[in-house]
Amino acid sequence: MVIQSNEKGNKKYYNEIMYIASNYYIFKKRPRTKVHSLLNLFVIYMILFIVLFVICLIFPPFILFASMALVLFAMYVYLFFETRYRLNEYLKNDNSEIVVDEDGIESRYPGKVSAKLYWDSIEHIIINQNSISVLPYNFSSIIIFMEVHSKDELLKALKKYDKLSLVVDNSKK
Repeated sequence: MVIQSNEKGNKKYYNEIMYIASNYYIFKKRPRTKVHSLLNLFVIYMILFIVLFVICLIFPPFILFASMALVLFAMYVYLFFETRYRLNEYLKNDNSEIVVDEDGIESRYPGKVSAKLYWDSIEHIIINQNSISVLPYNFSSIIIFMEVHSKDELLKALKKYDKLSLVVDNSKK
């Protein structure tokens, strides 16, 4: 079964998949984890480090901690802008095709690259508010993402291949 994905330009979708990709190890252990905006998370961390820096400057014995807070703040500023850059680059990508067959799930970008996860290497298929993530057992494998609009087609295909046990549905608010 071929599922056409039209994720091009959907910022909520890309924000969600970037959060999942950057917190992959958490979702492997606890697939019911709630998805947040990665950019908002970076802003919160930056504010916390600024507060920590100011508090450390007020008390002279903690000047060393202030410098550490400043370094961490700079690191999060870099990560914030790197994430925004990647988000903008993802928004330029073409739409993909998801192929579900008896062997596994494959993501194809026509004329570009394709990647396949076989059924025995898939640990979870997590359905969130804006995306569906196919997480492999192995940390070095790829994660396949698709828009949540494909949910019914995917569930029909998973039922056909008797793989509904892999699904974790977090799409309920």
